[in-house]
Amino acid sequence: MSGPTSSTANAGTVSRVNQTVILDVLRRHGPLSRQEIGARTGLSAATVNRLAGQLLRKGLVVTDGHQPSTGGRPSILLRYSGRAHLVSVVHVGATRTEGALVDFDGTIVHRVRPPMVPGVLHAADRATIRLEEALSVVTELGAAAAERGQPGQAVGVAVPGVVDGAEGRVTWAPALDWREVPVGSLLHDRTGLPVVVENDANLLAVGEHRRGAGQGVQDLVAVVLGTGIGVGIVTGGRLHRGSRAAAGEIGYMLMERSSLTRFFPGFGDLESRVGSAGLTRQARERGIAAPTDRPLTAADVFDLVRNGSAEARALLEETLDHVALAVASLCTVLDPELVIVGGEMGGAADLITPGLRDRLVGRIPHVPRMAASALGDDAAIVGAAELAARLVSDFAYVQATP
Repeated sequence: MSGPTSSTANAGTVSRVNQTVILDVLRRHGPLSRQEIGARTGLSAATVNRLAGQLLRKGLVVTDGHQPSTGGRPSILLRYSGRAHLVSVVHVGATRTEGALVDFDGTIVHRVRPPMVPGVLHAADRATIRLEEALSVVTELGAAAAERGQPGQAVGVAVPGVVDGAEGRVTWAPALDWREVPVGSLLHDRTGLPVVVENDANLLAVGEHRRGAGQGVQDLVAVVLGTGIGVGIVTGGRLHRGSRAAAGEIGYMLMERSSLTRFFPGFGDLESRVGSAGLTRQARERGIAAPTDRPLTAADVFDLVRNGSAEARALLEETLDHVALAVASLCTVLDPELVIVGGEMGGAADLITPGLRDRLVGRIPHVPRMAASALGDDAAIVGAAELAARLVSDFAYVQATP
């Protein structure tokens, strides 16, 4: 019994890998004939014909006219198409949850943005509030997909924390007060669909690498500046998650000798200084007020800098010092070609990236190119959709190597 089962599994894996190769070639090069697909992939004509037929039936590939005739029968062109299939994505941020239906081309076709619960970041029951929000958003997305006549194929979830990829269990997310929350299992039980749960910084890196500022780059670091700070790492074209899925948790970098005398049960040493929560706390301590009668935000601090506030500028410079120290350490260890700045504070990349580069020049062996996130607030959503689509489109998806 074990022999045939193993052989069948291996044959199925080979088929999925070869379908992945065909889809990737079509995505990169546009419409191709079966003969051209074979030439670019090295697959035999019989294999290309068989797998192309399967992809056509699934709607992942469509015909796109004919190749110009050279005297013989013109060849039919095949084109990748992800519009027929949707995945549901929910991004559980530090203060609000949002959802989207995304097609396999990475296009957002529907959004769900429930109102933010006032004071949720400091609510005693915020863990329950945020989990119920996520479940509710996924249910709403499922209903919206059904109304479109395109039932969702899978669910992708972005969270600001460490995720056990095997079960979609969020082991620790301080901004949500989640510890050992089986998000993947809960959503699978509710929807019956495959679910992938991933750290939001990792997903920003995946989104930018696949469809944003990092296209064509094999080694990059995506720095997410939000309530805290995190990093997504792509090396050799693959997402690096680490032995415990905690690679890139730079918010826990220790910044000075006195850090060794303290413990950090919630936010880490670095992110308590440079995340938006730390930034606004320090601004309040320095008497920097919002321009109107409401709580100060990180965006307010950046606006004050642009308007010439010396106090806000001094705070920004100090924040950039801390971020630059962390990025310098990352660059000396990982040697990335590109550093992407995104997240809640990524909208101020015009103030952040030049300051980071200036601080690194002449101080580390190689200063990488720096860029703002091209996908903006949607980067993690696009990355989550990419991984969710791979669960059901016969992509050969391995948890640590999307």
